[in-house]
Parts: sequence; C-alpha cells; structure tokens
Amino acid sequence: MIAPLASLMHRVEHHSRTTGQSLDEAAAIVVDDLERAAAALSARTAPLVPACGVLVAVAGLMLKAEPASDPVSEVFLGLAILSAVGALWFLTRAHFAYVGRRNVGLAPTVDDIAFTHRRLVRKHADAHRGGWLAGIGLTCLVLGILFGVHISLNTG
Repeated sequence: MIAPLASLMHRVEHHSRTTGQSLDEAAAIVVDDLERAAAALSARTAPLVPACGVLVAVAGLMLKAEPASDPVSEVFLGLAILSAVGALWFLTRAHFAYVGRRNVGLAPTVDDIAFTHRRLVRKHADAHRGGWLAGIGLTCLVLGILFGVHISLNTG
C-alpha cells in the first residue's frame, strides 16, 4: 500500500523539525522512498508483459486452428485475447510510467512529493488492473481449451 500524501508530508515536516533541515532537504528522503517503490513495482510486474503476449499468441493460434469448433470455446478464446490485450496495455503503461522528481538531476523539493505520489498511485492502479486482466485472460484461455477439447471414451 502507498501511504497517504498527508502522512508523507507529516513525515517531511517531522524530519525537518528534528534535523533542522529545510523542508526541501527533508523531502529528498520521501521522494527517494517513492522512487524505490516505483522501481520495485516495475520489477515485480515486468514478467507479466511478455506473458500477456504469449497469452494473446496462444489464444489467437487456437482460434485459427479450429475455425469450426464449439462456439462457447471461441467466445472464451476471444475473451482471453481481449483480456490479455487489455492487460498488456495496463502493464506496459505501468511499467513505463515515470515516477520521480519533476526536474531530473536537481534536488527534490516538497512539491515533488505530491507529483511523485500521484504518479506512483497511478502506476500501482495500472499494474493492479493489468494483473487482474492477465488472470482473467488466462482463465478464459483455460476454459476455451476445456470447452474446445472433445474427448471420446469409446473403449472398443
């Protein structure tokens, strides 16, 4: 979870009072924490991006492989493709979203806390949506496979 903005600002003010630093100097610690949290989120969700591509490819091949298969199977495979493309969109957006100080190379300021916090919340929401859509896509793919497989139990 991401701490509320008010809590982060309170932390900066407290650190400023206890160390005698200016608010902008104390803001560096909070901005660095938010930047590290964004990097950790990118590292955790990065494997889902190529997985969604594989999911789209497998579902697409299955739709093309049996054009006259069960319509229920085709619906689930189509939903798998749509979910995986949606997941790919959100995960890619989350992965490449910039979370950090507004002026790269300059010392962070108090204003950068709100900017970085807002971006991190957006990145987290996009990663969450993408993860759910990837799971839904995988579930639809499995259901499409199960409905599309015809098993014959003739023993003789």
